[in-house]
Amino acid sequence: MMITKDCIKTLAKETGFHACGITLPKPIPEAEEALKRWSKEGKHGEMKYLENYEARRGQFQESFGRAKSIIVLGINYFSKSGPKSNRTLTGRVARYAWGKDYHKVIAKRLEMLKEKIKSEAGREVYFESAVDTKPLLERALAQKAGLGFIGKQTQLLSLQFGPWLFLSELITDLELEPDEPFSGSCGTCRLCIDECPTEAIEETGHIDARKCIAYLTIEHKTEIPLELRRKIGNWVFGCDECLNVCPYTAKQKETEWNDLTAESGFGSELDLLKLFEIKSNSEYEKKFRESPISRANRKQLLRNVCVVLGNSGSVEALPVLEKAMHDSSSLVQEHARWAVNQINKKLPQSIS
Repeated sequence: MMITKDCIKTLAKETGFHACGITLPKPIPEAEEALKRWSKEGKHGEMKYLENYEARRGQFQESFGRAKSIIVLGINYFSKSGPKSNRTLTGRVARYAWGKDYHKVIAKRLEMLKEKIKSEAGREVYFESAVDTKPLLERALAQKAGLGFIGKQTQLLSLQFGPWLFLSELITDLELEPDEPFSGSCGTCRLCIDECPTEAIEETGHIDARKCIAYLTIEHKTEIPLELRRKIGNWVFGCDECLNVCPYTAKQKETEWNDLTAESGFGSELDLLKLFEIKSNSEYEKKFRESPISRANRKQLLRNVCVVLGNSGSVEALPVLEKAMHDSSSLVQEHARWAVNQINKKLPQSIS
């Protein structure tokens, strides 16, 4: 039985996906060249896997030589902030990490969608799933599939959901009619450029990851540069400043995917002092195994916590930070010393 793209979109909607488009498994020269230039300039920071993107993409393409179409799917993850902690010493978490790990949540729905498509097609269908982990230029594919356009802050902007879409793909041997690429731009708007605390967003519409708070608090494995620590403010995991200020955020809608809301995970903020009670990597992994926060390991998260506490200037944090100066991780020790120094600088100097 011949299955159409309209049928695919209907099945995707029934499965809970909020956006669906079809494109072809062909190279995207402009996007690929931009990635090559960006990584050659070192703006990818420590994300070494981006340096060999072409080789990884080639190997991946060899594994799905039968592919004829790519089904691009979008999931709205916007949810309002959950209940706030009564604690004053908390750190902010990027909205995408409020709930459960979206990789696992989306993967289950992709399996459900696959089965529905196979049933409708009446034959075995070849699929390769991708949820933010394969060498695919997902935002460029989404634009080609008509889901939105890439904004100056490099995120996909949807006319229906603003910047709050998780992307995933099903590469398949089904021959499907491709959708028209979406044509759009931010025009003269530069709110995200002006709002970025570390000036990571460039006029060219690229991001220097080495300055980006999301990169620094998640992907970056070593010391946070001294000149950027104050600018991190109270972001302990990720950053949403450029998304919150985007005019397309007005398109936001509350998600029905309960697993992605604050109530199902650690929410919009973390109790900073309590995090120092985690003494081992295994304890940390157990605590955050169902959360995107697991992308940062224990020493990275505590490094971030030290920076946020240092920025807070709170005397209440001093006893914990002084103890952290003897943590098992030298990374945590160094950032704890910095935080203690920052707080002490703000204390009134005694008159001798």
